[in-house]
Amino acid sequence: MNLIVAAYAAILFFLLSPGVLLRLPPKGSKYVVVATHAIIFAIVMGLTCKMVWKFSMGMRMEGMDGMEEKKKEEENQVQEPSQ
Repeated sequence: MNLIVAAYAAILFFLLSPGVLLRLPPKGSKYVVVATHAIIFAIVMGLTCKMVWKFSMGMRMEGMDGMEEKKKEEENQVQEPSQ
């Protein structure tokens, strides 16, 4: 799990905690409310985690596009003076 997915899970957990955005069922006991919110969290996380993972990997890859080329250039510069 990367840092973006972990942050997403933590924020989602906070937002779906009872009493933050909503409380379901409104007049349920403490355990029923907690169980309901746990199920809602699991469903939302299950449906959106792959999308967040792909988004985070896309961000990571965009920043790494030129790294291999820079590394090859550095290796060539190191080898050129000795030739």
